Amino acid sequence: MNKFVLLLLQSVSILTAVYVSVVFSAEREYIVPMEKSEWLSSSKKQHECTLSQMIPFYGEGKFTHRSGHKVKFNLFSDEPVMDDDVKIIIQSEPPAWRHDDKVFEIGKFDFERGHNPLIVQSPYASRMLQQVENGMSPVVIYRDMADARDIIAVMLSPINFRQALSEYRDCEKTLLDFDLDEIKNLKLYFATNKDILSKRSRRDLNNIPRYLQMDPAILQIKVDAHADSRGRRRFNDHLSEKRSEAVVKYLLSIGIKAEMLYTVYHGERNPEHTNKTPLGRSKNRRADVQLLTSAPPTAEQQKEIEAERKAERRRQLTERSIFNRSPSEKPKVDKTQELNNTAEQNQKLQQAEDIAQSSANSAADELPDDEPPAPNFINFDHLVDKNNQKVKSK
Repeated sequence: MNKFVLLLLQSVSILTAVYVSVVFSAEREYIVPMEKSEWLSSSKKQHECTLSQMIPFYGEGKFTHRSGHKVKFNLFSDEPVMDDDVKIIIQSEPPAWRHDDKVFEIGKFDFERGHNPLIVQSPYASRMLQQVENGMSPVVIYRDMADARDIIAVMLSPINFRQALSEYRDCEKTLLDFDLDEIKNLKLYFATNKDILSKRSRRDLNNIPRYLQMDPAILQIKVDAHADSRGRRRFNDHLSEKRSEAVVKYLLSIGIKAEMLYTVYHGERNPEHTNKTPLGRSKNRRADVQLLTSAPPTAEQQKEIEAERKAERRRQLTERSIFNRSPSEKPKVDKTQELNNTAEQNQKLQQAEDIAQSSANSAADELPDDEPPAPNFINFDHLVDKNNQKVKSK
């Protein structure tokens, strides 16, 4: 009987293990059918190139190459991902007719919440693109987020890829070597108490003429210069003014027209970051250079703007003045404590007067008899009399 029960338990455990392995090996695949495989190439000349493929019942896979950046891959999902703690693996798989090629892992990543759960940066994105070009299929593999039982595989198809890739490569040749969005809103940083442009700042400014050739709608280059809060306010105002002048001088030297330039300097006002840390102060020592489609203000408008800025500064200084502060409420104390405090104050005043009197007496004793004691105030009448005497003697 014991042997029979033992055999029964062993068979049940084996069947359970087989069932569990079958359940957990269940896989949901999102694969683009061969007859529906299509890659689309789109471009924004000199700015962005994309290669994308729609994945039925799942979403879209897209490679993007922007000017000044490297290639990245985005996986978009029709259903938003609600959990951001999902581990995934991307591997490259050969097509069914290429038996000699092996599956290999490209990298491990995490999903994020939302409709764009996966963003793969280079070099992994470049590796994925190269695998598609070689006829391989990058596959995103992860467990079902609902119950973690099913394995989900999202596969890119290399079929009909060559034509779109050719258009994509032609677009890449037109890309500029700097980020257009960064050039439109440059931030140039300075060393402490310095107004000298760094090599990085000069390199970024050198890209502005190239951007202006590409976008003729730009009519104004605005320079906002700043300083951190260390030092006197007037010194920081002057320092930020010198920083704005350094930027303008360099822009003029590389061919920017003077009528496009408009400068403002703020000193330590309007900080973007805290001045309590070295990192925050380093980010406040800067000049912001903006490329705008609006024309710069005229000379008269600039005078009005400067007058308004000065008025605003005076108003802020007046508000911060100690003379405009409301008197603080006196702490409530009982009468006994108040009398004791008054007595202590009177005693301290008396002691101070005694010390001052004894010092004056000792000083007077050391003077010769024919010399009066030194006055503790300036006798203007005496000075006037002496002048009058001098005038009379003349």
